[in-house]
Parts: sequence; structure tokens; C-alpha cells
Amino acid sequence: MTRLRAETVAVAELSELAHDQMFQVFKDYYDSVSYQRFLDDLRGKDDVILLMDEHHIIQGFSTIKNLALTVRGKKIYGLFSGDTVVAKAYWGQRVLGRAFLRYLVVQKARHPFSPYYWFLISKGYKTYLLMANNFEQHFPRFEREMSRWEKAVLDAFAASLYPHEYNPKTNLITFPDCHGHVRRGIADITPELREAYPRIAFFADKNPTWAQGSELACIARMTWSMPVRYGLKARLKRGGEPKLVVAQQQPTASLAMRSMS
Repeated sequence: MTRLRAETVAVAELSELAHDQMFQVFKDYYDSVSYQRFLDDLRGKDDVILLMDEHHIIQGFSTIKNLALTVRGKKIYGLFSGDTVVAKAYWGQRVLGRAFLRYLVVQKARHPFSPYYWFLISKGYKTYLLMANNFEQHFPRFEREMSRWEKAVLDAFAASLYPHEYNPKTNLITFPDCHGHVRRGIADITPELREAYPRIAFFADKNPTWAQGSELACIARMTWSMPVRYGLKARLKRGGEPKLVVAQQQPTASLAMRSMS
């Protein structure tokens, strides 16, 4: 299998051909999507991580928007990951994970003394596991309730991007018309999964309408110790090269789905 190559570029520099190739991959895994809505969403982002094969054809991508907010008088920074998908033939490759982690480290370095968060929204459990399995400080989570500060940060990020769609009581983002949903069979939640994996059960309980396209707003805090912790954890578990997706008592959370679904 061809090894993908990651390249991070500004959204403004993407060609029409790149737009077409990205949408081609995207629509293979999501229903109720349109090209125009895809472009409108893309234009609201800053950068995109492209995954290309040996023929320079895009086989996956992840869009990124950088955020800066003031919460309770304190300046905080963050990264919002939007549409993310990888063609199934390349699931399991570590290229996107490494590129995304590098991007996080670079952005954190630009604000070394300020809180820095990854803000993501999830309409599927695989995105939620991607956060929960790789970031020690992530919310919401079944182990404990959010503190007032963590809740304020989550609300601030969600309200800044989805002021009319976000419900702070449920942490859910719902749209009057569907913005796309994961195709059946891609990330179904079965009774067996719910019973075996507490994080999946928690996600399903927090986002009971995920199959209709509702999104659970989440945050994960990026710290200087996170890359070190992640690297050590990956090497101890795998005995080799670190991989961003490290499932711990959970099904592997592949970077194949949205946001990252």
C-alpha cells in the first residue's frame, strides 16, 4: 500500500482541483452533503493538512481554524479541527496523526504561557475516542464532571463558532437542516460496544441524536508534557514508532472519520 505524504497548506492557496479531490473523498463517507456547503465550510478555515498518494492525488485531509478568545478575563487560544477524512484504503497509517500533533506543538509554542486547547465537535464515537484516548485533559468525560473553568472554556469556543446552534445545557450542536452525517456502517454504535466500552456508552448517552448529525462539543488541553507523555505511552504500548491514535481499553479511534466522527 502506498504511504501517504502530509502537507499543511493555507486554505487560500488550494486550487480548484484540490477542492474537487477533497470533496470526492469526503462524500464517500458522509450522506446529506453538498459541494457548495463543503466549500463554504472550507473557506471559513485557516489551514488544511492534505494527505497525498504517490500520484499527488488527495486521499485524505483535515481542516483547521485557529481561535483566540477571552474567558473570564483570561486570554486563551485554541485550534478547531473541522472536516477530516481519510480514504479507507489508508486507514491505520500514522501520517495524519503526526502532522496534526506537529501543528498543535507549533501553535502552542506561539503562545507558550497561555492555555491552549483543541476544540472539536463529534457526531461519531471515533472522533470522541481520538480525543479521549490521546489527551489526558479532555472534556466531557465519564470519569468526572467539568470544573466551572473547563465548562466556561467549552461554552466560549462552541458559542464563538455556533452561536445559534449550540446548547450549553447539553453541550450539543444541532442544525435546522442536516449538515451531513456518517454513512451507516461506518461508525455504528451497537449494544455490544456500549456494554464493553464505557467511553462509547458515555458518548452515546451525551449525544443520543448523533446518527441524525448532532455534534457533541469537546475540548482537550494541549500541554508541554502531552507530546512526551504520548510518545512514551505509544512506545511502551506498541514498542515502536508513536501513533497519535492509541486506544487504551477502547476500539482503535482511527483518524479516518470526521472532526476527526
